[in-house]
Amino acid sequence: MTKEQSFKLIPYRKKDKWGFCDRAKKIIIQVQYDFVGDFHEGLVKVQLNNKWGFINEAGKEVTEIKYDEAEDFNNGYAKINFGIKKKAGSETFSGKWGVISSSGKEIIPPQYNNIGEYFNGLFPVMLNDRWGFIDTAGKQMTPPKYEKIGKFSEGLIAVRLDSKWGFINKEGKQLINNNYSSVGEFHEGVSMVELNGWWGLIDNKGRGITPIKYDEIIDNGETLMIAKTAGKWGYIDKSGVEYFED
Repeated sequence: MTKEQSFKLIPYRKKDKWGFCDRAKKIIIQVQYDFVGDFHEGLVKVQLNNKWGFINEAGKEVTEIKYDEAEDFNNGYAKINFGIKKKAGSETFSGKWGVISSSGKEIIPPQYNNIGEYFNGLFPVMLNDRWGFIDTAGKQMTPPKYEKIGKFSEGLIAVRLDSKWGFINKEGKQLINNNYSSVGEFHEGVSMVELNGWWGLIDNKGRGITPIKYDEIIDNGETLMIAKTAGKWGYIDKSGVEYFED
């Protein structure tokens, strides 16, 4: 969206109600809402009688104004909520979250305690303090069973189960077993992993590149990493070559 397009419709307040006008202050969408957001991807959330919904640039509702909370559209999707409670701006009850498409269709029904950010065609969803993944067709790729999840990196995502970390792919297939106390993200096919307080490197098949022997490894996403052993720092590369000696 260009800067000129972003100002096509401007939130306009008349007394206690809101609508939208153009740069000439001509009312384009009737002043009738208790509150409005900003347009994102051609849609905007609007509030009426403490409920939220979405309208398009013509002022037509693409959803009913029925949600207790709604987030802006991003990548063609928006998160919506039933039942959330707030006091003094702070959340006191999470309610149930779902996801709608730009057509207003609920592709993920509002039934989850939390929904993470959309990435690689998947939404992380949390139910009863466990995380799983759902695709944009609403199909469950993995059930909510993981204690924690990381970020997607090079087609893999870190997941924690029984206090141990491993990696799955976007189809939910376990590619690297949950053996580690902590893990990093993959860069150029390599991730750092921790076991019993020691660090090493593995590849995206789970094969060891280095022994798990370092006190600490710092991965800045570059070809070289910084590793600490016996209290001293040095460099290693992603094939495991050490550029130091003692």
